Amino acid sequence: MTAIACLKVFVGEDPVETERNSALIAKVAGDYLKRAWLAPRRHGLVAPFSFVLADPRATRLDARELQALARALQHKLFGDDDDGEIVMLMFEGDQHEVMRFAGLPPRQLSLLLAGEEDASLAGRVCRITPRDVRSVMPFGGPITGVPTMEALARLCPRPPPARVAWRGVYHVGRELFVGNVGVWREAGLAGRPYEIYVDGQRQQHDLAILKAAIAAIGPNSGITYLPIGFSAALKPSLRAELEACLRTLPRDLRGRLAAGVYGVPRAPSFVALGQLKAFLDPYFSRVDLRISDPAFKVDDLAPGLAASVTFTPEGEVEASRVAAIGRFLKDAPAYRRRQVWQGVSDLRSPRELLAALDQGAPFVSGPLVTDLLEAPVNVTPYAKGQLPLYGWTAADAA
Repeated sequence: MTAIACLKVFVGEDPVETERNSALIAKVAGDYLKRAWLAPRRHGLVAPFSFVLADPRATRLDARELQALARALQHKLFGDDDDGEIVMLMFEGDQHEVMRFAGLPPRQLSLLLAGEEDASLAGRVCRITPRDVRSVMPFGGPITGVPTMEALARLCPRPPPARVAWRGVYHVGRELFVGNVGVWREAGLAGRPYEIYVDGQRQQHDLAILKAAIAAIGPNSGITYLPIGFSAALKPSLRAELEACLRTLPRDLRGRLAAGVYGVPRAPSFVALGQLKAFLDPYFSRVDLRISDPAFKVDDLAPGLAASVTFTPEGEVEASRVAAIGRFLKDAPAYRRRQVWQGVSDLRSPRELLAALDQGAPFVSGPLVTDLLEAPVNVTPYAKGQLPLYGWTAADAA
């Protein structure tokens, strides 16, 4: 059984003070969990100040282990002064209750912060500060895990090897997973969008994903988007190896395969796109142009050359990424005139996901849509209010 919990972080018991420090809380907590909450554990940001934690080796999480995070946040925000205090609530229960806790209104959270039980919750609540860890629900209950943090530390888990993984593609209007994107996952690291790899690495990763797709694609996994470099499909020096791999794809899979062509310039020439389409057409039923410039010249795109254009925002500054998403989606009328679908990928934060949803993105993908999955997610309904889909819930969704 996998132990699942939601961790909420507060600056004292004042929601205004917590909101004021939101960016710093997200950064410090996120950095700590990346270092300390290692595979096979999983974690993810599901709401402001709220993280979902899971450990497949445990039946109960150890609240004491998270006290180190409370101390790190305390030091970052207040130094060695006593001007304020970090308070965290860890709620542990089944998946439905954990996600419900992530969206609790301030009134209910205030009662729990004050140490009062909430009969509407079916689960375990621990209150964690830099100085103290105690059980609120049940009052005086256990704070240690099963196994304990000391026992888990002795297991010394190995980092997972480099391999192919998957992210689901979500249709917003239908609230439905409709396909998957193949992603290369480095050893021990989270997956990255394949657009960021340098050319020397990228080609080999693309070929590995193409080969893995043959075995991974199931009868209900929808459309599978496989990475194809724009330059690799056009340069003779790179094209021969790619074509040899494409020829191994079973012909009966063509209707369920899409080429995710990355590295597409802002204004590709008609000749280059024509050559690209002719090269890929025997193996893929559709072409998705993956771009990083929100001002892509869609009006210059000839009819039938691409079924969709997917935008991946660049950089690490959330405000800039959100603005770029808005700039891309502002051109929706032009995309509709060309009968080309728009998509947004690599959505990393709740604000980025909300920007894409509110501004009408038809398709979305990225860490805030699905976890990095070991197998493609099946075509299945999934309420957008419950995103992201995590690896430990993917089997249930299927």
